[in-house]
Order: sequence, then structure tokens, then C-alpha cells
Amino acid sequence: MKIEQKDGVTIIIADKRLDALVGPKLKDLVTELAQEPGLKLVIDMEQTRFLDSSGCKWLASSAKHVAKNSGVMKIARPAKQPLEILQMVHLDRLFEIHESLDSASGSFT
Repeated sequence: MKIEQKDGVTIIIADKRLDALVGPKLKDLVTELAQEPGLKLVIDMEQTRFLDSSGCKWLASSAKHVAKNSGVMKIARPAKQPLEILQMVHLDRLFEIHESLDSASGSFT
């Protein structure tokens, strides 16, 4: 995972897999970032090709930590399989999901 900053938005570029092994790392990273009040966070899932129920759990848990400190977390560019999983477990109701990184980043204004 990589972290980038763009126009006041923090972007985490997710790994190829978001599962039981990677999920806790994501949550720890987000928990650390979420200490900043009003965090504007985008999880860029363009490279993520596999998402399972554990990964969904860690995404939801991460969003909870961000929201606790008045922040917002959004998802950008999910590939087909991760998007289908997000929709199947109704996480598309919890997160704004954007087709592009610019759209996700720009939606905070």
C-alpha cells in the first residue's frame, strides 16, 4: 500500500488483494491517519483484483475509525470483482464509490 496526498485528500493505493492478510494492515494505516480530525480519505482500488469478506470487514472498520473523528472515506476505481462484492454485501451504501480518482477526490469540495 502506498499513501499519496493531493489537494488536501489522502489517497491510499490498495494492494492487489484485500483479504484477511492485508486487511489488518489497511485498518492500522487508516486508524493512524484517522487521528487527524476531518480526514478526507480515498481508497484507490484500481489495482485490487481480489476482495473477500474479510477485506470488506476491514474496509467497514476503517470507515468507522475515520468517521469517529469527523472524517470521510470514499472508494475509487474498484475493478469488476471487488465492485461486485461491495455491491453484494451492500457496502456501496456505506461508501461513495467513484469511477475515477479525480471524481472521488473532487467530491469532497
